Amino acid sequence: MPKSKLPITGALLVGGESRRMGENKAFLKIGEKMLCERSLEVLNNVCQEVVISSRQAESYEMFGYPIILDRIKAKGPLGGLYSILSEAKHNYVFVVACDMPLLSEEGIRSLYGQVENFDALVPRALGRLHPLHAFYHKRILSLVEDSVLKEKLRITEILNECRSKIIQIDKNSELNPNIHLKEENLMNVNTPGDWESLMLKLNNNKDEM
Repeated sequence: MPKSKLPITGALLVGGESRRMGENKAFLKIGEKMLCERSLEVLNNVCQEVVISSRQAESYEMFGYPIILDRIKAKGPLGGLYSILSEAKHNYVFVVACDMPLLSEEGIRSLYGQVENFDALVPRALGRLHPLHAFYHKRILSLVEDSVLKEKLRITEILNECRSKIIQIDKNSELNPNIHLKEENLMNVNTPGDWESLMLKLNNNKDEM
């Protein structure tokens, strides 16, 4: 029996310039499915509302989800977060970049279980924070808007100004029965080399099955 969907908005951030990859990462394919398509399916299994955050709509209309356009142009992911929080139907929003090919349904659900009443919940893994695989509450909308207008565009700076919680994801956290998020779920692909490594990893996993 499928699990019930959580009362949250899932937002997929797409439309980055992908300079290092040389092509739009959202449309890279694993098997027959594009990265963004796979991520949208995961979000749809978890979230009561799913939206796409983009600078433009045309490329993503085929997926059939509402598209939230940037209200203030050229402000990067923080500008996307501002637009998402402005339009999301639910108080908590799970925001994820489109270049995380191993996005995990159970990982999202277990993070939500740690949200409590925090304004933001962000995992730390692989030596850094992952603010584009994180939960945000709509009550920080004015804070985000103010940061965008002041050109303070690093999402991590927001965490210092609101009630945030950092979840460490490593080998020790895998022993925690309440955390079902792994380091690999937070891996993103930025370059052709990253993509080649991912393909090798997936092929090796198939061989071991």
